[in-house]
Amino acid sequence: MELDVEVRQPKFCKQINEALDKGFLSHSYLIETSNIDSECVNKYIRYFVKAIYNAFYKENCSISKEKIFHLVDNLEFPDYIEIRPNNNVIKKEQLLAVRDDFSNKSLYDTKKIYAVYDADKMNVNSANTILKFLEEPGDDVVAIFVTTNQYNVLDTIRSRCQVISLQYENYNHSYSEELLSFFEDIKNRKNNNLLLNFNLYSSNLFKDKNMAISSITETLNYYKDLLNKANIENIKELVDIVSIFEEELRKLKYNVNIKLWLDNLLLSIMEV
Repeated sequence: MELDVEVRQPKFCKQINEALDKGFLSHSYLIETSNIDSECVNKYIRYFVKAIYNAFYKENCSISKEKIFHLVDNLEFPDYIEIRPNNNVIKKEQLLAVRDDFSNKSLYDTKKIYAVYDADKMNVNSANTILKFLEEPGDDVVAIFVTTNQYNVLDTIRSRCQVISLQYENYNHSYSEELLSFFEDIKNRKNNNLLLNFNLYSSNLFKDKNMAISSITETLNYYKDLLNKANIENIKELVDIVSIFEEELRKLKYNVNIKLWLDNLLLSIMEV
């Protein structure tokens, strides 16, 4: 598994391992995952966590490195906590629990690490809860925030983190003719109103909720690929488009009227 991570994300592994070899460890990181699927992201974050435990392992520790690594992989190590959204939100109570738990000294005298997945789903209250913890961290506490797009994370959090972006992974996507036409329409949206093709999109790409989720997911892959290759001149436009699609994908997790949802999506893209 470790070799697989190093092959798929060599820059990420080199960056963290070179820093840890020199004894450099930030109190907080923001890991931007781009298009990478959640199972791979889990591997990469736990690789990072285990690298930290390996680099700062104390010989008088009452637990072996191998045991720590095994417990981390199985989410059973008390000094490592993962926080994920509850009902699509990172709640204040989840972060309070981490803060209270990590205020106590480690039983094993190791680093205490917490990873907040989908960190862009922290609201202002959640962010404020963890902010003081970020500003005045304990010497042995490390925060890892994980997000598909760093610009969706609140500035108060992002500005206090070392940002590391994972490399885009090419899954050799092939897009349908309908999607390719949709991408072309978005590109030419300043000349042609997307709403004129509302019925076409509604029939071929966004007929129902499941089809809409699939189409938006594929569209995000396409635009994140463009973002990865973007010149500085058009990066803001692409970031804005990606942000719109990510927000609209989140909305699809709830009960929505698909036609009203699509209307809002097209209007939002036209405004970029």
